[in-house]
Amino acid sequence: MRIRLHRSLLLTALFLTLSPLHCRAVDPPLNQIPVESLNQSLSDQDLQQWYHLSAGTQLIPYDWFVALLDESLAKTFSLTGLVEDPHHPDKLPVGFAKTEGASVPIPQVGFTCSFCHTTQFRYKEHTIRIEGGPSLQNNATFVKALVQRLGALTPPDMSAFIKRLKEEAPPEPFKTFATRVLANRGEAVTAYTLTTLAQNVRLLTQGLIVRSGRDISPEQWGPGRFDALGRGGNTVFAPLNPDNLRPANAPVSIPPLWGVWEFDWVQWAGSIQHPLARNIGQVIGVNAGLFSWARPGIATPSDKNKLFHSSVDVTSLTTLENLARRLPPPQWPSVLPPINRQLATRGKDLYHGNKAKGIPNLCAHCHVPAKIPNASGNGPSLAITMVPLQEIGTDSLYLENFSQRTVDTSFLGLGRISAREASEYVTSELMAVNNTGTESYRERPNTWRDKAQYIARPHLGIWATAPYLHNGSIPTLYELLSPARERRACFVLDPNMEFDPEQVGFVTGDCAGPGQSPSQAPRLEFRTAWPGNSNRGHEFVNTPDCDSAKSNGVLGCELPVNDRLAIIEYLKTCDLDRLVMPHAPVCRNFD
Repeated sequence: MRIRLHRSLLLTALFLTLSPLHCRAVDPPLNQIPVESLNQSLSDQDLQQWYHLSAGTQLIPYDWFVALLDESLAKTFSLTGLVEDPHHPDKLPVGFAKTEGASVPIPQVGFTCSFCHTTQFRYKEHTIRIEGGPSLQNNATFVKALVQRLGALTPPDMSAFIKRLKEEAPPEPFKTFATRVLANRGEAVTAYTLTTLAQNVRLLTQGLIVRSGRDISPEQWGPGRFDALGRGGNTVFAPLNPDNLRPANAPVSIPPLWGVWEFDWVQWAGSIQHPLARNIGQVIGVNAGLFSWARPGIATPSDKNKLFHSSVDVTSLTTLENLARRLPPPQWPSVLPPINRQLATRGKDLYHGNKAKGIPNLCAHCHVPAKIPNASGNGPSLAITMVPLQEIGTDSLYLENFSQRTVDTSFLGLGRISAREASEYVTSELMAVNNTGTESYRERPNTWRDKAQYIARPHLGIWATAPYLHNGSIPTLYELLSPARERRACFVLDPNMEFDPEQVGFVTGDCAGPGQSPSQAPRLEFRTAWPGNSNRGHEFVNTPDCDSAKSNGVLGCELPVNDRLAIIEYLKTCDLDRLVMPHAPVCRNFD
């Protein structure tokens, strides 16, 4: 108990007093540079839906968030990787939404698909935005910034603060915040309304800190990574029993969405089949109020509609899914150095193999999926290649955490079962109470699995999805194609996510380089020695049997530097797009 109390106090101090986010970047922030959207195929109205249509998630009251969101907080959020949307009437960042309706007594701000699937990075004087790609937001620093701003509203000396509220003389910044919130709600500024609001802010802030204090693993996630199975499992199953909590210490890179509806299995471990179950799982994993009834002294509801009551909005999820299907993979932009087509042609031979030239198939045998015969419109069309862990040899923690996790579901009448079984059961029941998921996806059963394998993701727009491997442990395609001995054990990401068009990925620095300058944005260090962060595996390296054996992470013999560069040049092209997406735009950068 003493250790847990110490950690809670430490986290409180961390969230409410430390603020590396006050530092500013030397370079101009992204929002001061014109944004170039590469694959924006939506109308302005549809784009606003993609950015802000709620799927039912809940974070804090909506009017609180809007009242807090001044220019200062918007700049702070931009340093955490959030993308601004100047066209939203309340200036919500991309991926934020207003959740309201019968299941939500007080409208909440929550997240929608674009929070994780709109990416933005920089190349010299250009800001490049891509829809459907992996977001580069840093979740832990965002939460820290929000909690810090909430915590500043109510000072530590609550007795003196409450006294001022009873005198209707609130201090700043609470005064401005309360005036905005109460005006929005049509309530008068009185001692009662001020005191009630202050107490609610205090309780919610403490709740956010307590939830964060249960597991401090997200502090090490960094940008563009999220342990969805770990943190989502905690959000869903911890209310049933605190013993269901587990460390969310196996973050993975947020995957792109292009073409995923054609896959027979999704997620990095190929753990989910059903598209709606996948989407529902993401919503309840963020927080949709599922099992909010599970409190001491409260009886388990006998009615399944009450048992599985949540704010999941299946209609909106369907709309968002349809919008995502209209997003094509991005094509290499003209602001980047032009593709060397001669080199890319050599890369195509290496990627797919060319028997006439005696060139083996290095990549396509895994990353170009087989077509499913007689596929229907409602079912998947591609059988995604799953590579056993023993063969690919990459970090195993993500697989181990899910396959070894068990969940106490006694409140649901199932006892202690595997996380796989619990996830399958809960998502199936949510689809049932929402009367959906069977007709539209009747050829996609809601089956979950937890095998020791990783998906060989098709390389649609892979140039725009760094860092690489499932855990984001390799910053560029060049390092990915290099032997592990040439990969860095630690690297520092550029705070502005500066793109490297030669090695394809992000510009990085050395962890042993100069220390942090007060005028710079926070350093984003990635240490591959930490659990879940290994950059081993998926390796082309010379071994006695590298030309025949495929095991322990060795996929083939070491590639000459020119061959690595040729494959990278080919991956800059859009030649692979129509192998997965028949209706992808015409590829104009590789004839």
